[in-house]
Amino acid sequence: MKRLLSVLVLASVGTCGFAADVIYLKGAEAKDALAKYETALGQNPDDFEALKSAGIILHQISRTAPDKQRVETAEQYLKQAQKLHPDDQEVAGWLGSVITMKALFETDPGKQTFFVKSGTRLLDKAVQKDPDNLVVRLTRAYNSMELPVFLKRTSFAVVDFKHYLALCESRECPAEHLADARGKLAEAEKILAENR
Repeated sequence: MKRLLSVLVLASVGTCGFAADVIYLKGAEAKDALAKYETALGQNPDDFEALKSAGIILHQISRTAPDKQRVETAEQYLKQAQKLHPDDQEVAGWLGSVITMKALFETDPGKQTFFVKSGTRLLDKAVQKDPDNLVVRLTRAYNSMELPVFLKRTSFAVVDFKHYLALCESRECPAEHLADARGKLAEAEKILAENR
């Protein structure tokens, strides 16, 4: 399960909306933004922007500094955001990833499997409902690639990175992010080839 520590090292994507701005915050900037969104939630617990953004920030901080309470708080924020906007597939994707991350804090293989399966189901549904959303595709791609090979999710990473790269042919995706996606695609294809 240690490979899960690097779940969702998302490449930056050109998306619309406030949440895209918080995905890449780090250190003090992330903490300041989180404080701002949590203050907003203290004033209005149903502030969708604040819920989604705070959930994403907590998720991203937990990638490098795993913390059970932080992941659970991210899950609560994203679940509330999903109740407010059930058709937002980015929220569904992030929520799926957060649920997958909960496996990091379990020693019981049954519970680890439960969280991974629950999270990946949400990711799969998000991709099915919004297949051309760059964030949703990359969320599932990185999640699938970082899960242990025996869970047989690497093929999803290959499909998603290929689809992302195809979408970027008609959209403006930063060159460094295209290069990262190509590199991760090659890595995922190699993993698949070695585990046939």
